[in-house]
Amino acid sequence: MPEKVRTAAAMFPENRIDILVNSAGVVSHSDFLDMSEQEYDSIMDINAKGTFFMSQAVAKYMIENRIKGHILNVTSSSALRPAWTPYQMSKWAVRGLTLGTADKLLPYGIVVNAIAPGPTATPMLGKSGEEDNIYHPNTPAKRYAMPSEIAALATFMVSDMGDMIVGDTFYMTGGSGTVTLHG
Repeated sequence: MPEKVRTAAAMFPENRIDILVNSAGVVSHSDFLDMSEQEYDSIMDINAKGTFFMSQAVAKYMIENRIKGHILNVTSSSALRPAWTPYQMSKWAVRGLTLGTADKLLPYGIVVNAIAPGPTATPMLGKSGEEDNIYHPNTPAKRYAMPSEIAALATFMVSDMGDMIVGDTFYMTGGSGTVTLHG
């Protein structure tokens, strides 16, 4: 993996990587009682294992090259719910990994955080983007988040303005993680 990181770094004019965004994610298609080991392993490998090893490879590269930078993990508001699917479990794992790697990597000048979108208008949820109806009756905001909104928060988090935010997860859920007392 380190060689692939160096190859990727060579693709940039600065010949370096100082930002990693771990954004891979796949969802379960089976219910708890029908989940196969293969589907479980596939989801955990992509969502949790991939995030771990990409973070490890890029962190080693940054440390070896004395690069101060950012790692931003994309978890999910599902990390706030009881976990009975591999997707939810993997996003809990990413949330924990964010805290652990933030602690481990800050002494090297590597800031680690996460963003946790709620329902977002993406192909994963059957939405292809701006042209789709983004109304979502099951969230207090009554709509899906747009990918551009998630991107704006991510841009802030990996900029110098995000340097004092360490080990935190920012939830962008349209209120779906809150309890409402409105009648």
